[in-house]
Amino acid sequence: MNTNVGTHAVAPEDLARADYYAVLSRLFYAPPDAALLASLAAAGEVANEVSQQGALPDAWNDLCATAAQTSVEAAQEEYAALFIGIGKPQVVLYASWHLTGFMMEKPLAKLRDDLAELGLSRIGEVPEPEDHFAALMDAMRHLLTDQCRAEAQRHALQRGFFSTHISTWYESLCDAIDAQPGARFYRSAASFARNFFQVEKILL
Repeated sequence: MNTNVGTHAVAPEDLARADYYAVLSRLFYAPPDAALLASLAAAGEVANEVSQQGALPDAWNDLCATAAQTSVEAAQEEYAALFIGIGKPQVVLYASWHLTGFMMEKPLAKLRDDLAELGLSRIGEVPEPEDHFAALMDAMRHLLTDQCRAEAQRHALQRGFFSTHISTWYESLCDAIDAQPGARFYRSAASFARNFFQVEKILL
């Protein structure tokens, strides 16, 4: 996503939320590399400093512990088995499919209109449609850290984007991952996502 530089400060708690969105974007765009697995493995107590709401700290710590026990090769194999395949993969990462049962449907058109209003666009070399889960996470990260907008405006845009483009289908995605017997690392990632979004509903 394209970003701008501005002068409005971003609160520390919003930076922490943006970091979580960045982690989710990276994890679901491609399997984690050795550096990301190591970073997660070393960050197991960060969530307890950021939020005491619900089961989010435990979900984060479980993700970090699972990362410590997961090799790069295992993560790559799991990602490929879950999200890549000939025909329809085991788990589809696109909002349109979860909302309508088909790809490239009205939810994607609505998303593209909303992104254009926000001044965001897909980077040219990225082949994935904008309703890929990772792309939505990146859009939220941008809305949290966009210093061109004042805090109140950022919050309003986050609330609208989350309620329209994420809260409507994330449970379906997480359920689909949970249902796969071969999901281990990504079951932990889905649990973290689910609990993080539950907290986001409260904050937004």
